[in-house]
Amino acid sequence: MLKSLKKIALLGLFLSGLTGCQKDYLDASPEHLQNAGNFFQSKNDFIQAVNGAYAPLRPLFTDSFWQLGEMRSDNTSFQYNTGDRSAIGREQNDQFLELDDNPFVYSFFANSFTGIGRCNVILNRYDEAKIGDANAARQILGQASFLRAYYYLNLVQLFGEVPLVLTEVTSTNDAFDKAKRKPVAEIYQSIIKDAGVAVNNLPAAYPAPTDLGRVTSTAAHMLLAKVYMVQKQYSQAMEHLNIILQSQKALNPDYSSNFNPLAKNSVESVFEVQFLEGPFGMASNFMYTFAPYNAGTSITGFGLYTGADSGWNIPTADLLAAYEPGDLRLAKSINRTFVDPNTNQVVPYTIKFRSAHSIRYQTNDNFPVYRFSDALLMAAEALNEIGYTSSGQAFTHINRVRARAGLAGLSPQQVSTQELFREAVWKERQVELAFENHRWFDLLRTGRAAAVMQSHAAREKALKSHVPAAAYNNIRLLFQYPRREVLLEQ
Repeated sequence: MLKSLKKIALLGLFLSGLTGCQKDYLDASPEHLQNAGNFFQSKNDFIQAVNGAYAPLRPLFTDSFWQLGEMRSDNTSFQYNTGDRSAIGREQNDQFLELDDNPFVYSFFANSFTGIGRCNVILNRYDEAKIGDANAARQILGQASFLRAYYYLNLVQLFGEVPLVLTEVTSTNDAFDKAKRKPVAEIYQSIIKDAGVAVNNLPAAYPAPTDLGRVTSTAAHMLLAKVYMVQKQYSQAMEHLNIILQSQKALNPDYSSNFNPLAKNSVESVFEVQFLEGPFGMASNFMYTFAPYNAGTSITGFGLYTGADSGWNIPTADLLAAYEPGDLRLAKSINRTFVDPNTNQVVPYTIKFRSAHSIRYQTNDNFPVYRFSDALLMAAEALNEIGYTSSGQAFTHINRVRARAGLAGLSPQQVSTQELFREAVWKERQVELAFENHRWFDLLRTGRAAAVMQSHAAREKALKSHVPAAAYNNIRLLFQYPRREVLLEQ
């Protein structure tokens, strides 16, 4: 997959030009030039288009997802930058002070719909005869369907009602018509339908090493399980989780292997966003963004950009307190040795995405989207919600995750009720999946967001003198719909 990814940038330019108002005198194009009418002629054309549908995941994860998935929650915050106040929009996302023109929120929204638009082009022009390979045709259909479902699942949880665009936009009027927001229930129905197509058409694994990183039927089952967990349909979630639990997936013996660039797409990985070090526009930069802004060369090995590019997604006191004594994941997730020279206070930072690299701001770290441990913990939670039992599989699943972390297993004597088990698995998810953009979604779907964030706000204000008085006063469960989109609607 990585070799073919080098074509994505050019393909993205092509795909983004497929829509728009067309005039009759522009309809005729020289046949020797690629255009919307003649590009999709072979299997390789469709494969390149699918690669282009994956491409928005990279800016989505490097630019904004960590703000909406982690900093929005009680897991992470930011290092207050006394010398550069230029990134206040990120601070506002953390403190529930963002406006409807927040550029980072809009970046997430726009990148997601770019991906959806590219999927629509593929699905609109899908032609098994032109692909000429039944297996490849199924994989192309499955990948485009999965990606559209994935982009929409994030959007509907963060924004609620959004436009449900399932066909290629072909004119300006068409674009305005499709910009109308749809009910949340209708969006979830579409997600389930797309994910079902993905389940039925994707392989459990790809034989070619160059295809590592493409979504599989296991990833599609994971997506469906997450949808049903959100909807509190736990029996339906278990139907898909059981398939994952019976697959070839397993836990890596070492927790750190999930974030090691030398062990990408490992046995525990269900789906991860692919990044590639080098001058291809496909590198990651997480370790630079998440390092304290005044750390110099001590963390990355290279100098940080001056300004407000670093110091984000900083672990909170809440997250640090959630780790039990002896939890091996703490030292493998967070470093607590950097002392801010301005305040003489320790600034913890995540080391999940810290790795050796040779080009400044060009790192090779993938980002884990779905891991097998996530499936185990969802299964433990779902089984407990279906019915607590002291001898059930729920204990087995959560204790597999705890054992890898060096922790003793939970027993029915310690966790003797459904409510106690519920709280235990929620806490386990908080530390197991920290910095992986799950925490805010978990708070939303379990109905705890407002209460948890109000308690978090009190602690933040007590610990930090720079927190504005208005911060956290309005714990909005949804991000404001972007002003630019509202104006387009009108």
